[in-house]
Amino acid sequence: MNLKSTHLAIIIFVFIFGGIGLTSVTGYWQTTNTKIPAAYQDGEFAGQYDPADIRGSYTFGDISTSFEIPLKDLGQAFGVDPQRYASFECKELESIYAPLKEEGKEVGTASVRYFVALYKGLPISLSESTYLPIQAVDILKEKASLSEAEILSLEKIAVSLPDSEVLTDPSVTEGQQEQESTETISPDSHDTTSIAIKGITTFQELLDWGVKIEDIEKILNEEMPSPQKSIKDYAAEKGIEFSGLKESLQGLIN
Repeated sequence: MNLKSTHLAIIIFVFIFGGIGLTSVTGYWQTTNTKIPAAYQDGEFAGQYDPADIRGSYTFGDISTSFEIPLKDLGQAFGVDPQRYASFECKELESIYAPLKEEGKEVGTASVRYFVALYKGLPISLSESTYLPIQAVDILKEKASLSEAEILSLEKIAVSLPDSEVLTDPSVTEGQQEQESTETISPDSHDTTSIAIKGITTFQELLDWGVKIEDIEKILNEEMPSPQKSIKDYAAEKGIEFSGLKESLQGLIN
């Protein structure tokens, strides 16, 4: 049977573009510019996006859109400048948290994958060298459905954020950032108006601000807990009103 050129052209067109359409629907067709993660192909979570496919080039805006996580939660979890919440790329975490990597505690793209997975209740494996900022752990405790075992595991991989200069507007010079950091947290400085205890403040931060352990323990009436524990979590565990404890500890700073 002979096919006319017109008919042949139609068949080729349908074959090529129909194939692309089919693979797009099934998730197998992705261009190099896409910022949409692959989906689970089978099992309980089939069809949902897989956090393990998050790449270093993904922005927090991409992740927020794909996984329906509030942009603010992502930004605060990793200590990103609010002005850069949407445009911040995962791979930038490696340079921000470089000092921790030297200690074998890596905060990077893998940390974002793990945070997203726990936030959404999705399965993922954790690398032994992957850690989460204490702020990320606090957000997960508040908003994710976690078992006691998962909470304990999170506390073991929680790390304090680096000095505040890495979390400021990129237009500020390094010298300005260091000066501002010194003025804010130096225990020898009498300008303590900018130091305020918040829900995510840890006992380690109190120590960094020059507060003595014995003074903290006098207020607690017991030994100070792990320095990485947030004051708000401690209050909740002990059944203490956070606002009252916060006010007492704030008095040690002022």
